[in-house]
Amino acid sequence: MDFTPCHPQPFTFQQAISFDPEVSADEIGRLQNSISHLKRTQEELQEYAEDPDIAQAIKENNQTLASQDERIFMLKLALTQRGASNATSARYDLPPEPEPESRNGRHGGFTSDNGLEPLDAPLPGDNSDIGPSNSTGEGEQESGVHL
Repeated sequence: MDFTPCHPQPFTFQQAISFDPEVSADEIGRLQNSISHLKRTQEELQEYAEDPDIAQAIKENNQTLASQDERIFMLKLALTQRGASNATSARYDLPPEPEPESRNGRHGGFTSDNGLEPLDAPLPGDNSDIGPSNSTGEGEQESGVHL
């Protein structure tokens, strides 16, 4: 089997077949993350599309999206060629877009690139910002790990 890409790619299909499957899987994930961010940027740029420089950036971003989509296809095809029967499985699909607001609403909806809350986000049930506890701890049942 042979594959001829429509867009310039940093490697050939034959090279992709020779990649370690884990490397290919990691690259697919990286590209999917890049595409997700670039699509969000494209949506934001649409508001200013009448500006010639912005219009040019949108056009170039569309070319980049097409190239990265093709690269993902090529890597999945190479994995399938190598015998990875699940190369087209949901594992390699884009993750769902995060909701615009954070779970607790305290961070303005900002999450890190991996979709996790910031390290300073309160834990569920954490009332440390409400005030001092009136409990002495006697007779109360506590759960969790105690060190």
